[in-house]
Amino acid sequence: MSRFTTMTTRERKMQAAAICREVHAQDEFSMDLGKKMSVPKDIMLEELSLASNRGSRLFKLRQRRSEKYTFENVHNQTNISQMEITNNT
Repeated sequence: MSRFTTMTTRERKMQAAAICREVHAQDEFSMDLGKKMSVPKDIMLEELSLASNRGSRLFKLRQRRSEKYTFENVHNQTNISQMEITNNT
């Protein structure tokens, strides 16, 4: 049997009120977490270079895709500008 069945209605109401007070008091309470630690950039980059880290593998894949796009985009811009030069002459 549940322990709540042995409680009177008044006791259940008092318990519910106590729980509500506790919940509402937590909303007003703010915890001081201190100052955010600053991590040097080279340590972060070292973490991203680890092959065992899934996040670093995903980072490398994104980096390769962006480099590929940049490389292709630069070639396309060069080709377009060369075509414009030959068409103008």
